[in-house]
Amino acid sequence: MIAILSAEMSQLSATHSQLIRASRLSHLAEPGYWLAALVSCQLVFWTLIPWLFSSSLPLDVVSDGLAWGHEWQWGYYKHPPLPSWAAETFFDAFGMVGPYLLSQVAVALTYLFVFLLGRSFMPTRWAAVGALLLAGVYYFSIPTPEFNHNVAQMPLWAAASYFYYKSWKSGATRWWIALGVAAGLGLLSKYSTAVLLIAIIAHSISTRSGRKVLLTSGPYLAILVCLAVLSFHLVWLFQSGFPTLRYAVGRAGHAASITGRVVAPCKFLLAQAVDIAPALIVAAIAGLLPLNGKQVARSEQLSFLLWLTLTPPLLTSLISLITGLGARDMWGAPMWNLTGLIVVEAGRERREFAALPRLAYCLIAVFGIGLCGYLLTNVFVPQWKNRPSRIQWPAQGLAQSFTAAWENREHLPLQIVAADGWLAGLVAMDARPRPSVWIDASFVKSPWITPNRVARQGALVLWRVQKNDSPPASLGRLPGLKVLGTKSFVWPSTPGAQPLRIGYGIIAVNAAIK
Repeated sequence: MIAILSAEMSQLSATHSQLIRASRLSHLAEPGYWLAALVSCQLVFWTLIPWLFSSSLPLDVVSDGLAWGHEWQWGYYKHPPLPSWAAETFFDAFGMVGPYLLSQVAVALTYLFVFLLGRSFMPTRWAAVGALLLAGVYYFSIPTPEFNHNVAQMPLWAAASYFYYKSWKSGATRWWIALGVAAGLGLLSKYSTAVLLIAIIAHSISTRSGRKVLLTSGPYLAILVCLAVLSFHLVWLFQSGFPTLRYAVGRAGHAASITGRVVAPCKFLLAQAVDIAPALIVAAIAGLLPLNGKQVARSEQLSFLLWLTLTPPLLTSLISLITGLGARDMWGAPMWNLTGLIVVEAGRERREFAALPRLAYCLIAVFGIGLCGYLLTNVFVPQWKNRPSRIQWPAQGLAQSFTAAWENREHLPLQIVAADGWLAGLVAMDARPRPSVWIDASFVKSPWITPNRVARQGALVLWRVQKNDSPPASLGRLPGLKVLGTKSFVWPSTPGAQPLRIGYGIIAVNAAIK
């Protein structure tokens, strides 16, 4: 997949140079340059601003990223492993800024693959416009600093869409292999990638050319490659008793009433409409809307885009309705990558009348509004309300204080922290050397922790003090736990807020635990 991408980038560079030399417009008037500027600003501003205004990392980065990724397992009780490995790698390489950078690299790659897909069936400048419109999709702005399994899927869905289109049109073996790799990596990020793969299959069946493709060896080669990428994770699933599936089944049926089952998918679809609305408003201001119905009906490429875009959210809603699993808004993060291309392709007859300078001004405004929205919701409003957000927790103070408390009693390095994934993850993240996280003191959630290991190494046990100082039942029942008291911490950005109180205790080294 990397080799194919490199070849595409070389061809893209040559094509773009020829286009610019032949154009009567200045360099700065070309949407391709705007896209390059947008991606650069995304990488710089959306990495640095969240990092500069945070004293800890976001929730999912800590609990589902570093707490898991530090153990380098082939799977975890909620999700497959790839995003956790990536978060751990970037944290080890770059420190606190690493996961913020990783998230923006994922977004930048999404822009790139969407542009490459658009360039496959429309002029380069309009492919760039299709990618630029994604700046108006909510999932490309405020949620992006929190790298998680949803954000990790974004470039892989875009890559799979691009490779499938090239496979469908050319039938070349290399594109089928690339599709298999992208599909495998997508499933290693989150199983919900399966709804995109179902959309791809449905599109193939729905078209005459797609049905012909299914009679060739290409699709089955892609399946074999996908299974090869997943092979070690599949072995882990069998050996560990399918914990991720048990977790999903355990969440199913939570909307017991018929009304609840209907409301959840409706809320999900409504949220998706709201999240893509700014992109459509920008397109309308630029003159790319309304669309021509006859043109929509004639376009084979538009049919392809609609199949891959609309099938996943509709299928997700249907699954939610049937199972009662519910549907979270952020599950839509990778589903709307092709929104801009749909607008540009459906508005083909309006392209030459579009006011591209207005598009540029709107995108600058949308980009700035997104940054301001992030700072308001995560920094300034929490400070004003004296209710610190997750990125304002005193991570360094927690790690230093509790590491010192452990070492003063045990005179050995801290190697295990037991608490919920967030609190234990914060302490483990900033402690040196980094200890393992024992999530909720559960051997099922943390198979890297065993009774023998706890007996040999002991454990620091933490909980957030609420109504009383006693540990919650899940921790208080731990054999050998000695409760030591509580510690208070001032919030770094909101010193006027009620201090954070953390209870703690230890399971001493060489204590017996069953």
